[in-house]
Amino acid sequence: MKKEGKVYKPTKKESIPPKYINWHSPSLWPLIDQAARQQGGKPNLTELLRQLQQRDARFIRLSQQRLGEWRDKSVTDRIVWSKKTLEKVQKGFLPGGIQTHFNIFVSHLK
Repeated sequence: MKKEGKVYKPTKKESIPPKYINWHSPSLWPLIDQAARQQGGKPNLTELLRQLQQRDARFIRLSQQRLGEWRDKSVTDRIVWSKKTLEKVQKGFLPGGIQTHFNIFVSHLK
């Protein structure tokens, strides 16, 4: 079977957009935070979502309700993220479960 010189055609699985997106990932969260900081005056989640969708097509899957869940509702004059949201952002892609890989040079039997 000879594939040299043929144009790459993605498979059906590769062309399907991802079902789940980690919005708190280090690649997406800075875009969200930057757009929120650029808003002046009273917070407008609809406008924030519109700005994000213009910057990156992946934000089409983000909802206004999700942005509202992340926001600290005690601050009314600007968008401030809740403590829980910022903890998730800091965690990034780290697994939430028990650590299963250990350094073999570290003794756990002290």
